[in-house]
Parts: sequence; C-alpha cells; structure tokens
Amino acid sequence: MKFTTLSGIAVSAVLAGAIGFTALAYAADADVIAARRGLMKANGTAAKAIGGMLDGSAKFDAATAGDGAKAMVAAGHGFGAEFDKNFPDSTMTGDTKASPDIWKNKDDFKKRAMALEADATAAVAAAAKGEGDFKAAAGKVFGNCKGCHEKYRLK
Repeated sequence: MKFTTLSGIAVSAVLAGAIGFTALAYAADADVIAARRGLMKANGTAAKAIGGMLDGSAKFDAATAGDGAKAMVAAGHGFGAEFDKNFPDSTMTGDTKASPDIWKNKDDFKKRAMALEADATAAVAAAAKGEGDFKAAAGKVFGNCKGCHEKYRLK
C-alpha cells in the first residue's frame, strides 16, 4: 500500500473514533440530564400532592405526606451530595432548564440542596406526628424549592 492510502485509513480511523466518542459522550450527557429531570419530576409530583394538603384542597394524609417528603429528600440528596454525578460540567448546555449559574455558584447550590434534604427529612418525621407538625416542616421545604428555582432555574 502506498503511504497516502495508509495515512488516509489512519485519519479515517481517528475521525471515526472521535465521532464515536463524541456520540457516546453526548448520549451520556443526555442520560444525566434525563436522570436529573426525573428527580425534579418526582419532586414536582410530590410538591403538588403536598401543596394540596397545605392549601386545604386535599385532605391531610400522613402516608402521602411522608412519601412526598421522601421524594424531596431524594432530590435534595441528588442535587447536593451527588452534585458531581448529576451536574457534570458537560451538562451545562443541552435540553435542560438548569441555569449555568449552578456551575458558577456550586457551593451555594449544593448548600441549598442539602438544606432541602435536611428540611425534607424533618418533614418525613413531622408527617407521622400529624398535620400541624407537617405543615410547619413543609413550609421550610417549599421555601427551599422556591429559593432555588428563582435563582437556578431557567425560565
């Protein structure tokens, strides 16, 4: 074979590998964004159920309240303690409503997520004590959600 043919094959192999690697990285980022979105969707579903109990449009149910708070614990944990897994730098762009400010202010974002986890954990325990205790604890949880959405969610 001629040198030009070999170099052409080598260049083609390198390009194919680079394209394949890029495609895999893109797919991995899409999976991470989807997982992050899944945590937020579960959190939103829980917030809706709990919100109904808080505004009186739904009857208080300790099991539903506790389960909803557990979903919020999972979101807080996923966004705080597992930040690096759920917010790699490569997912700053793409099909996401996560603001780039999350990555610019990682410590603040993680602190807020950990506060959500702690307050939602307290809400799980409060749900077992009754409606009054749960409503007081859930107020803190919703304050966490609101503060983070205002600062770190794209509109």
